[in-house]
Amino acid sequence: MKGGDSTKKEFLTANAKFIYSKNELGYQEVLDNFEKASEITIITYNISEKKNALVSALRKASEHCVINVITNIPSRWETYYGDTFRDRARQKINLYLSKLKPESLGINSTVFFDFSNLGKIIMTDSIVYVGSANYSEESANNTEFGFVSKDKDFVDFINAEVLPDVKNSSIPYYEYDYTALLLEASMILSAIYNIKNELYEEVYRLHDDIDGKWYYYVEHEATLTVSTLDNVVQIVKEAHRVARNIYDAIDTITNGNEDETNVANDIYEDLMALYLTIEEVRGFDTLIELSEFDSEQYIIQKLQNEYAMEAYEDNLENCIESASNEAMSAVWDLTRAAKEDIDELIEEVQKFFEIYASFIENLRAKEIKKISPKIDNT
Repeated sequence: MKGGDSTKKEFLTANAKFIYSKNELGYQEVLDNFEKASEITIITYNISEKKNALVSALRKASEHCVINVITNIPSRWETYYGDTFRDRARQKINLYLSKLKPESLGINSTVFFDFSNLGKIIMTDSIVYVGSANYSEESANNTEFGFVSKDKDFVDFINAEVLPDVKNSSIPYYEYDYTALLLEASMILSAIYNIKNELYEEVYRLHDDIDGKWYYYVEHEATLTVSTLDNVVQIVKEAHRVARNIYDAIDTITNGNEDETNVANDIYEDLMALYLTIEEVRGFDTLIELSEFDSEQYIIQKLQNEYAMEAYEDNLENCIESASNEAMSAVWDLTRAAKEDIDELIEEVQKFFEIYASFIENLRAKEIKKISPKIDNT
């Protein structure tokens, strides 16, 4: 056998029915399952050039359905003998690129081109057609043979053993596409902004009176919470992870341009340093003690441990008042001790937000997706 390494994989299924079709699509039963499917896979030699019903059928799948489309492009050759063949191929390639834009099929869609493929599989996560019919309306006019199976093991076999092989020998529609990364980064940026405001509003209050408006630090209440502090660290940690992906994206988009990657690396290092500082400040004793302080529990413990002998019925209110005053005093001590560290934490999160926002804009300004240049060889 000439060419690359040979591949042969087999699966014996006992749950299949033979389909002979003419003047209708032999895989209609699979199409009818699209709206309920969590995954759809199309492997075909071609699609219809003039009709759109089958391509449009993919858009009827649920928003979260994973869609895989792998097709050849007829008239595309490795070598062209004359402009006529080259022009015909270019028109066909442009048509396929136009009809099969992944983002037009669904948010979880991927499209590949396999220029050695002659096979046909139309499949969801619960039913599969394997046969001679292409994913093309014109196939309904042909005499076609194939079989349909609901054998879950067979579906799993195709997903695990066949689909990865075909994808590996195919060219993806996009050489790279960082649209999802940009969206993820933007969502995390919003989360940083929100958690910074949440942290600020836990410890600062707005004074709004005839004498003016300003924010003041709350010293008389232990309003700082453990959950907010933990969320600050968790969100910044996640942002730092995504920042690494942004750096990798910029490296890819710019083909490793030294000036671009040096700038991106400096920003990434700044974000890492800020993340480590934020993590360190969150662990300061002043913040831990204030966020974990429970005035009600403090008063109860005081009454049980120090006022138990005095807290008889006639004196109970006095004991509660004394314990409450001690709790208030403890709160004042904790809030005053923590103020400088809280302000530092808020400031560091704000710095992280601003630098992270600039990093996102750096990516947004670039070509975040690029059609694979190997597809159009004309």
